[in-house]
Amino acid sequence: MNGELTARVAALCDDVGRRLAPGEAARLVADVRAKLTQPLSVAVAGGVSSGKSTLVNALLGQQVAAVDAGECTRLVTWFRYDHRERIELRLRDGSVRPLAFAEGRRVPSGVGVDPEQVTGLDVYLSNSGLKELSIIDTPGLNTVTAANEATSRSFLGLGEAAESEAHLAMSQADALLFLTPQLRQADADLLAGFRELSRGSDLTALNTVGVLSKVDKLAGPGEDPLEIGARLARRAEEQLHGLANRVHPVIGLLAETAGADAFTETDARTVAVLAALDEMDVEDMLLSTGDLLDTDWGGTSRSDRARLLAMLDLYGLGVAIATVRQGRRGSAPILAELDRRSGFGALRETLVGHFGRRADQLKAHAGICDLRRISFLRGEPKNSRVLRSLRAPLEDLELDREIQALRVLDALRAYQVGELPLPAELAAQLEQLADGHDPVSRLGLARSASPAELAATARDRAGQWGTFGNDIRRSPAETRLARAVKQCYELLWADATTQQGAAP
Repeated sequence: MNGELTARVAALCDDVGRRLAPGEAARLVADVRAKLTQPLSVAVAGGVSSGKSTLVNALLGQQVAAVDAGECTRLVTWFRYDHRERIELRLRDGSVRPLAFAEGRRVPSGVGVDPEQVTGLDVYLSNSGLKELSIIDTPGLNTVTAANEATSRSFLGLGEAAESEAHLAMSQADALLFLTPQLRQADADLLAGFRELSRGSDLTALNTVGVLSKVDKLAGPGEDPLEIGARLARRAEEQLHGLANRVHPVIGLLAETAGADAFTETDARTVAVLAALDEMDVEDMLLSTGDLLDTDWGGTSRSDRARLLAMLDLYGLGVAIATVRQGRRGSAPILAELDRRSGFGALRETLVGHFGRRADQLKAHAGICDLRRISFLRGEPKNSRVLRSLRAPLEDLELDREIQALRVLDALRAYQVGELPLPAELAAQLEQLADGHDPVSRLGLARSASPAELAATARDRAGQWGTFGNDIRRSPAETRLARAVKQCYELLWADATTQQGAAP
């Protein structure tokens, strides 16, 4: 269901759509209108073997995405909600072909046709989470297979092949999760490409989140991988400043196992048998995969231990054993502890809280940006007058009090792509203003701040942005953006002053 902002953008689409003659412009407006009614979409991207499909399964709460290398991992895959579960191949000739699920209700590794003729997969699941959030699994970047990387770069709007379709490809995703086991310069360079891409799309640091996806591989014996991951995440946030909203350390495999239904009571009993071993034996068993698999531990079978290894790896198995030794037996407490130790909860909160709370705003902003671009479409003289008529209502929409936050997003995007050079203090203020969800967080104040403090801070910042925008060295575009931020602070100032006057 549309929120207030998306409903107003949808009404504008309906109005102009009725007046457009058939053609490309009418189709594009219809596409914008349709997207406004769809769930928020999040793309998952990253390097090869970064754990993308594993994280997709964790987000879905079921093991369905193809993990092993195959034809399907070279294609952009949409996971959408529908009560009738199915997989559909979208072919380059515009046709759609059904594809059967593999064993275990998973996406198969092959597609049965030449992958070069396939533009993507749509996987429809009766998964209630997909009613609110569609997930897009993209092929690995920085791969040895040029076709894989070209497919992802094209979808994400990066690279030579994507130049003409960048804004169309990026309009498919409202937000991005970028995965890397540990931030490398190549990853930072790739993410930096989004800064240039943002000139023609709606992707900014506000809706891009970094994920350190395999932090358990970075910890030594006795070390807490999430503590190590938290330090690395803070460092990564500094490196990715202006490119990503935040960075989360996550153990993707544990998140997938905790969220899906693969870990059974039989597996829990196997863990209990291993937990009953001598402590020194358990330490030896967890030294390496060879030590775990090639020795008869407590009479458990090699296949049972291999199954646990596939779901938990060595670190996760150690967590499961420690849970049982604390007296918490059975699959439920083990899965709860795996979820807690995976770090997935914080990422889940970002998706549900940060993106979910801003869904109406993000979708409306994307729709406004798309309509503004469409209003300048050339090549259809019969529609030129109608397209030009879009610009005035779009401006009116952006001037409305409820849309002020969207204009702040425009200023943030301009800053991130270098169109709005700002001193450090104003840049920090702009990021707080865009990222906050209430007056206190938007002003960067303590929760205990009084209405008087809110009013004084908002007034001072409105003055700072007014001075910046009135500087004769500013370009007309920079002045317009600065005034938008100033007006937002003036509204916060007015609200706080009213609240202060109403206080007993």
